[in-house]
Amino acid sequence: MVLRVARIRNLFDEPDSRKIHKKTIPALGGVAIFSGLFFSIIFWSQPELFIHLRWVILSLVIMFLLGLKDDIVSIDPYKKLFGQIVASLLLVVWGEIQINNLHGLFGLYELLPAVSVGLTIFVIIVIVNAFNLIDGIDGLAGGIGVIASLIFGIFFLLADHPILSLIAFSLTGALLAFLRYNFSPAQIFMGDGGSLVVGLVLSILTVRLLNIEVIPLFGQVILPTPAIALSILIIPLADTLRVFIIRIWQGKSPFHADRNHLHHQLLNLGFNHRKAAGVLYGTNIFFIIFCFTFIDAELNFLFFMTITLATILSQIPYVLSSKNKKLSSKEEVIMDAA
Repeated sequence: MVLRVARIRNLFDEPDSRKIHKKTIPALGGVAIFSGLFFSIIFWSQPELFIHLRWVILSLVIMFLLGLKDDIVSIDPYKKLFGQIVASLLLVVWGEIQINNLHGLFGLYELLPAVSVGLTIFVIIVIVNAFNLIDGIDGLAGGIGVIASLIFGIFFLLADHPILSLIAFSLTGALLAFLRYNFSPAQIFMGDGGSLVVGLVLSILTVRLLNIEVIPLFGQVILPTPAIALSILIIPLADTLRVFIIRIWQGKSPFHADRNHLHHQLLNLGFNHRKAAGVLYGTNIFFIIFCFTFIDAELNFLFFMTITLATILSQIPYVLSSKNKKLSSKEEVIMDAA
């Protein structure tokens, strides 16, 4: 239905110098993703539990409308950031979705209320924008979203949190349906209306996960939830940190658009969209398995091991791409000399 409306109204994402696609493609996949998520949550939630969802739903509506406007009429990045902060405040202050305890990460445990509010808003904004930034090739953001929401859903199901598992599995279903039309060659893009919504849902699930310590399936082991959350969202978080560092190092704004993302580096190595997305899917799954393999390890050790490993692996495509460029330059010099 969204595809049909986009074609009738000529609502397309036009290619330009920094975009990968070469033809006009609708960027309103967020409408379908939000609709599937919204109606699933409303339909499956129990009446007595619905009151706890109202702030989540309100924040999702704000984030969706913000992204949809940006898809149709581009808006200033700082206005977009302001809208994200408003949606985050609703969740944190009135929805009481807050990070209350870091379980020993950096030596911190129970947080003061003001610190909890500030840190939670920061985490939500980071995750939302990190997910928005990886939406650069066919099937990548949708596939990473499926992996993350599925793992979150299983976690919350085991921890007996039905509302959170409902939200997570609703997102999984919406994204699986979307991937049918978005996996390469894409017929439709997620757009900001989709990526901001998916990022917000994943940030809510992340914050709630950080407040869980024990799940019966794992016995009485205190779960390293900050490390688990990091492993689940490792692709968007590592990629965003990497490109922000590169942009700042080059004297540019961290929000300056470029082609330094991991998926761009993989394309430079000759991967097509399917293979590049598949490599990043596999990497995400590897980090989740890695984290659960060492689930008994000390939290700070596991957290920094995950960051270190992600840093090393994220540099491999860049190094290989640089070598290919040098080889190509040498070949051109030899050809010119000949």
